[in-house]
Amino acid sequence: MLKNSAVLGLLTLLMSLRYRRKLARLACCIPLAVLATTAMGDSLSAAKLDPRIIHIADYRGYLQADHPVRRGMNKFSELVAIRSGGRILVQAPSEPVPGSPSSQIASLQAGDGRTPELMLQATIGLADVEKGFGLIDLPFTLSNERQANALLDGPFGTTLLDRLAGRNLIGLAWWENGFRHMTTFTGPILHADSFNGLRIRVIPSPIFVESFKEIGADPIPLPFSELHAALKSRSVAAQDNFYSQIVTGKLYEVQSYLSVTHHSYGAMTLIASKRFWDTLAPADQALLRDAAGEAGQYQRRLIRDENARMRADLEAEGMRINELNPAEFIKLSERVRPVLARIARDYDSFLLNLYQVELDKIRMLH
Repeated sequence: MLKNSAVLGLLTLLMSLRYRRKLARLACCIPLAVLATTAMGDSLSAAKLDPRIIHIADYRGYLQADHPVRRGMNKFSELVAIRSGGRILVQAPSEPVPGSPSSQIASLQAGDGRTPELMLQATIGLADVEKGFGLIDLPFTLSNERQANALLDGPFGTTLLDRLAGRNLIGLAWWENGFRHMTTFTGPILHADSFNGLRIRVIPSPIFVESFKEIGADPIPLPFSELHAALKSRSVAAQDNFYSQIVTGKLYEVQSYLSVTHHSYGAMTLIASKRFWDTLAPADQALLRDAAGEAGQYQRRLIRDENARMRADLEAEGMRINELNPAEFIKLSERVRPVLARIARDYDSFLLNLYQVELDKIRMLH
């Protein structure tokens, strides 16, 4: 019995010494394994903590947080974050981008970092870079949202976006401000001749000035910042604008009538600095382009729903509202034809022909 106990004790001692040596060898390896695991975790964490940050802004600095354009930018940011798995984050700062739209666009072209990498710009501003963008805003051409969709999402709209690459910009997608309508304090716009001699504030655009002269009005180009005071002093009797601007500018305080004319469609383009764009992998370029298009469709739906609400709000503020008869719209459209004929020499024949072919087709279908 004693012999057996001695044998067991000896075996236990030997096994203990054997495992101590193994544990000693393992102990040397454990710190290295921990360090390797920690380093891997740190690199993975760094990838998650350091996404690429991109900024987006609208050319205006006064849009409220619930404005359809800002909500559209938030939608774009959400889509990019989800589809990139958090690798790319888009931020929409609330502070305004310095400078006029033309200086903002020039900064984007230069890629000098003074503007966000992505910006929404109105087509009227982009016309200084690529003249074809000015065709979209031509008064009394498009008369409803179906026509606007067909023009933007068809061959003409695609061609315009593609042309920006030659101007150090990348055109990603079409968004919108919507249709312009007329407000006055003298009486409603009931027919084409209602414009005769009417002193109207228009945006500072040669095409707008010429078009309103052609229909018999007295157009006065003024920036939006001066509009309320001009209407209040009666230095101008009428103005044209989007529903959102009529509400934001409180123009119902100085105007009595709102005539729903749909006389000019205001599109916006989401553009990127080409210098920034060229730093992206092709897959990320495709991701941003797809998200921009989807967010643009979302924003268009939002602003159209919002227009119906704002129209009701303006009526509640006491504005008297009427719709311009389609037959009168056609008369006005005929009257501005000479303007297009005069400016035709400013456009290359391919683009102008594409515009006219698409416009004729759209009018027949919608």
